[in-house]
Amino acid sequence: MDTERAGKILEAHGLTKKAFADMIGLKASTARMAFSTKRFSKKMVAKLEELERESSDLAEVDEMLESVREPSVLEGMVRECTDNPLEREGKIYAVPRNKFLRLIEFTDGSHGKFRCKPNDHLKLGERLLVKHLDRDMWEVV
Repeated sequence: MDTERAGKILEAHGLTKKAFADMIGLKASTARMAFSTKRFSKKMVAKLEELERESSDLAEVDEMLESVREPSVLEGMVRECTDNPLEREGKIYAVPRNKFLRLIEFTDGSHGKFRCKPNDHLKLGERLLVKHLDRDMWEVV
């Protein structure tokens, strides 16, 4: 196993070399030395391959979830009939300290927020069309 591939595996799992060493029961300096000399023990290679298999399984699961998450035409029709559409018009009513957020209010009195780019100076009272992401987060259409 080469160090680039091992580094990518650790990065994909958000692990540091110290955390990896703790995971397999080695000292951190031993793991760092193995990466710098490009000499991995059988135990290290086995654990890295296991992590690689897990990440490929997670990628498959993520793809399956994305395919399920995409809203269908039927879901859009149901949302419109129940007054919960995919896209809604909101009015900016506040600008918090975080200059990248804007708070919006919808016609039914409910509230939400969305992220905007620093160059977009959206003013109070401005109306815009937003799409629901999750919980109270929205995205400008």
